[in-house]
Amino acid sequence: MQVPSGATSCSVVKTCADLAPAMIQSALGKSPLEQNLRYLTDSIGGRMTGTTEAHRAAEWALQAFRSAGVDEVHTEEFTIPTGWREGQTAVEVLSPSAFPVRLASLGWSPPTPQGGLEADVVDAGAGDDNGFAKAGMAAHGAIVLVHTNLLVTWADLLGQYKDQPAIVDRAVKAGAAAIFWMSGRPNLILYRHMAAFDGGVGRLPEAIVAREDAERMARLLDSGQRVRVHLEMPNLVSGPVEAENVVAEIRGYEMPDDYVLLGAHLDSWDLGTGALDDGCNAAMVIDAARVIHSSGNIPRRSIRFVLFSGEDQGMLGSYAYAGRHREQLDRMAAAVIFDGGDGAVTGYSLGGRQDALAAVRETLEPVKSLGVKEFTLDADIGTDNFDFLLAGIPTLVANQEPASYLLNYHAASDTFDKVDIGELKKHVAIAAVTAYALADREGRIAPRQSRGEVEELMSRTAMGEEMRIERFTWHWETAESGSKP
Repeated sequence: MQVPSGATSCSVVKTCADLAPAMIQSALGKSPLEQNLRYLTDSIGGRMTGTTEAHRAAEWALQAFRSAGVDEVHTEEFTIPTGWREGQTAVEVLSPSAFPVRLASLGWSPPTPQGGLEADVVDAGAGDDNGFAKAGMAAHGAIVLVHTNLLVTWADLLGQYKDQPAIVDRAVKAGAAAIFWMSGRPNLILYRHMAAFDGGVGRLPEAIVAREDAERMARLLDSGQRVRVHLEMPNLVSGPVEAENVVAEIRGYEMPDDYVLLGAHLDSWDLGTGALDDGCNAAMVIDAARVIHSSGNIPRRSIRFVLFSGEDQGMLGSYAYAGRHREQLDRMAAAVIFDGGDGAVTGYSLGGRQDALAAVRETLEPVKSLGVKEFTLDADIGTDNFDFLLAGIPTLVANQEPASYLLNYHAASDTFDKVDIGELKKHVAIAAVTAYALADREGRIAPRQSRGEVEELMSRTAMGEEMRIERFTWHWETAESGSKP
């Protein structure tokens, strides 16, 4: 049987419940998923927003969506305030004696001064008030060493992001010259976090130091020895650069201007190849489009597939999308986002929307057999659902087991070989049926909230406080965020 060439040639003959078994079988069977992910990660590699590699990834995604049979595919450009590349970061230990130190700059960290920076390393403990009080005046003009716990749970990861802004504040107030962050991973694994989440440059040079090397420095300092280093971090900072989201759509038959969004982020850090974060789910979204299209059926509403850029720099791509489509947001029935690697999907987080819970449970009954059973009401700012949640739109973020995601998060070790393709195919099935079911149900799972209702949600879930701590209130304060009063 010939596969239909586009959404226009699909027929409307089955309900989602009738269609789900065949869609699941299609997702779990032979597909281009593995080949697509291999090309994205091995041939293109790390895809930092605004770089040549990111643009290549967008071109790849356009072609992959077209090969999946989706006719309506395009890019949507936006501008980020600052372009960035790491230079040849290096550190030389001058005293007490030379030893190798492996490190990597934080993303969008400013460079060290011309010729590098020579300074003492001063231990600031966990970077809290007690740590900086113990460091005292010695922190002025020094590189402060901040200890971290090993990254094991999702709570550990959220804690890193919550603690970082206040630690930087303390370092700036103490007059520190730079920050060395002890790696939260063992075995010399290096990774990047972001130095600023508004698309701009951070306030101090910051680097992740391999855990074992940082602990060696800490032991030397604890024994009373002076640790002095010469740090060179000649990061390349530019003016505004262009980035793009990739958007594809299967048009609905009854309410084609209404739609459900299924998305993941295409950008990644560049130490590894961005396989778990979030290349596997970018490839998954494309394959979910293939599964839906090849089913020969289309739902009542349209399904829009979006691969966002700029997620790791502060959800800049989804922020840009929400602003660009502000007048269409009343027509968005839900946003479904995957950004947790290849760990088993146990359900969805509904972003505090208790009013959507019963409808979601009923609508997603067809994927219960795949383990999608747990629906939580937590609301946070961790991924590309954020601006849609602020706009009052019901959002579903896949709840996933950590698997190998946290160990390799943003790291040099985030490569193709870490991905469980069999598990990822289950994600294709879950995502395809989820998007189709939400788009095909007669009514929405919940209405769009007003700005006042979103403010109440922010207070009730403590998301507003999290936004303040992590410096994300600018998303809400700008005109592009929040539904109309």
